[in-house]
Amino acid sequence: MYKRMSKGMLFLSAFLISLNVWSQSESWTLTGTVKDSKGSSLPGATISLTEFKKYTTANGEGRFEFAAIPKGTYHIQVTHLGYKTLIQIVRPRNQSIVDFNLTLQEDASQLSEVQVVGKTETQQAKLQPIKAEVINTKAVQEQPATLVELMNRSAGIRIRQTGGLGSDAGLMMNGFQGRAIKNFKDGIPMDYLGAGYNIALVPVNMLERVEVYKGVLPTGLGADALGGAVNLITKKSLYRYAEASYEIGSFNTHRLSLNALYTDTTLKFFVGADAFLNRSDNNYDVTVNVTDRETATQRPATVRLFHNRFTNYYAELYGGITNTRWADELRIGVTGFDIDRQNQYGATMSQPFGASVSRQYSIIPTLRYRKAFDKLSIDQFLTTSTIRVTQTDTAKGTYDWYGNFIPSPSRTGEAIVRGTLSSLDFTYFTSRTNLAWSVNDRHKLELNVVSANMSRLGRDPLGVTFRDSGRDVLTVKANYYKAVAALGLTSDLANERMVNNLIVKFYHYDTQAIDADYYGTEEPRAASTNRWGVAEALKFSLTPSSFVRASAEFATRLPEQDEMFGDGNFNRSNFALLPERSTNVNLGFRTEKFERYSLEVNTFYRVTKDMILRVPVDFLFSQNQNVTSVRGLGVESDVTVFLWKWLRANGNFTYQDFRLFNTGNRIAEGSRLRNTPYFFANLGLSGTRSHILSSRDKLHLYYYYMFVREYYLDYIPKAQEPTGFLGLWGRAQFDAPNIIPNQALHTIGFTYNPINTRFAIGLQVKNLLNTPVYDNFRIQNAGRSLHLKLNYILQ
Repeated sequence: MYKRMSKGMLFLSAFLISLNVWSQSESWTLTGTVKDSKGSSLPGATISLTEFKKYTTANGEGRFEFAAIPKGTYHIQVTHLGYKTLIQIVRPRNQSIVDFNLTLQEDASQLSEVQVVGKTETQQAKLQPIKAEVINTKAVQEQPATLVELMNRSAGIRIRQTGGLGSDAGLMMNGFQGRAIKNFKDGIPMDYLGAGYNIALVPVNMLERVEVYKGVLPTGLGADALGGAVNLITKKSLYRYAEASYEIGSFNTHRLSLNALYTDTTLKFFVGADAFLNRSDNNYDVTVNVTDRETATQRPATVRLFHNRFTNYYAELYGGITNTRWADELRIGVTGFDIDRQNQYGATMSQPFGASVSRQYSIIPTLRYRKAFDKLSIDQFLTTSTIRVTQTDTAKGTYDWYGNFIPSPSRTGEAIVRGTLSSLDFTYFTSRTNLAWSVNDRHKLELNVVSANMSRLGRDPLGVTFRDSGRDVLTVKANYYKAVAALGLTSDLANERMVNNLIVKFYHYDTQAIDADYYGTEEPRAASTNRWGVAEALKFSLTPSSFVRASAEFATRLPEQDEMFGDGNFNRSNFALLPERSTNVNLGFRTEKFERYSLEVNTFYRVTKDMILRVPVDFLFSQNQNVTSVRGLGVESDVTVFLWKWLRANGNFTYQDFRLFNTGNRIAEGSRLRNTPYFFANLGLSGTRSHILSSRDKLHLYYYYMFVREYYLDYIPKAQEPTGFLGLWGRAQFDAPNIIPNQALHTIGFTYNPINTRFAIGLQVKNLLNTPVYDNFRIQNAGRSLHLKLNYILQ
């Protein structure tokens, strides 16, 4: 693998040198100075060219430079903390160097969740032909809220967790769920980071925003996703800064985040660090079935979780050079993480554990190179990583829900009779190459190629062995290779009123391994697939503030390594998995009036073959299985109204009706997709007032309401569904634990800036009425909790 990486690096270096030698004719240089309204320079201001996705920061004198820019008409955007965003059109004539001054106006309320000024990158993402739900984490970074909570307040999105802080978080969006929705960090697939960096762990302070693409993916996120993608955009816009936040909450919860960036005055060198800590006992009350020792019957009881602690450390150190003749950015990083988890239960809450633990850790180097030439730009990312996953289960007995240990001489472990001392190494080598070619002012071609070599190798002295040789099954290496290529053409038509994206994709994977869960002979299993896909997305502007957009896609999603091999914990392997295929159509409308209102309505239709769905098996474990045919449609709507300049209300709802068809089973035919909410809604009210206790303070108050309609853990006949309109009221025609009941959650809180926006105090009460909360596989989540957060920015 390392030989392949060395060859790849050598090839990349030779390619870049050849590009650098290539003449950059027909180009110009843009320079300038950023100042405030009083004429003072603004070091650290972020200047970006929208069409090229290039950015730089102003040096100590407020100066900046873009070199080798193709001639044309562009939009230049300037942002700085505490100032209004400036967008200006640049139309160079015959000059080779263009120099001008940019003046920013002060805006004391820029970080307020109420105030939105200009077309920031967040708003620009919302206006693309491909539907994107953009979550502005910067606006709420002072709140003690998790990224999961923020995403659950958005239309069409549900994050289902299997417990408290640190538990598995599965994303469901517009009829798709699980790995059909890909996760990215700054445009790079996050598989190489394992469980160390995901939406359940990353503090909102680490992010600039979150882009959630629905249905069709942009070419730059060329992955085998069916339902869209989540792209976590990290902070990188400031010149020099340091930020720290600390949160303490119920159930002995502690969350710490640290961010720092240093850039020299010449803007040629940078170094930074991001780190966070998550820790929680997760010892909240749950209602479970306990066994009476005398009668051996089961009855419901409320108990406190006692073996559910989670601890996670994450740190990334990075540095590099920028704004040179041969590189816009060359960034080298090293990431390390460690996860320690006590396992209170398996895939469901049917049986408690009191000693089973698991761990995951790794150190990961990364390399990223970006450069824009005359009409061509390149973005190359490389990484290699080995993630070790261990599982320890040697209790020699079982536990009950009250924490009592029941010894059993016939058992080695509690989760499984034979126990486990497994240690697995998951090795990744990932390359992502993105090339963009500006054909002319109206058309751009983009090629994105993601390839990944993955393998699994391990040992378990207590695990299964081959019947003939007695060899440990895990000592046989399992190999997996995947490549996804996307070629896209973006066109601005009809005097920029119409934007069209046409994307063609190619998918390939092959795997060879021996099934570690269902062992037999030592003969390896092999599978290989090649598929093509196509997508089209169109946006047409009706007025300057309203537009319609439509998209359609025929796509394939390849099984992931951990879906086929298992995850080394409670997810079993399944080598019979088939790729899932989907045809999806999306249609939407959006209109807005600045600081008055915004309205968006979207509809979607999906037909999915061989959908990969994670389901419980054997009570304690889960497994990914294919669902032959699923079809459905849905609608979502989101509205925001500014009641006053300082007070904003927003609400959204999602209804989706996804059902089985062509099952060959009279009872299952037409059933709703199992374990999938079909209606959920949110309401929110937030307001900001200044000068509460002093002339320099600011208070932000907010309230959120979330409702999830009852849904079903397993398939039920359509005749037994509620008889109300679309199933939105009434009750199912049976009474069983299979029903996940209606849920209504209330959250209130405030943030207070006593002196300025650099220091903030946030207090939040989650699940105010202590409503029982059930999530994925009907696992109960925490009730009412109190959280306090302190946030400080040194800029």
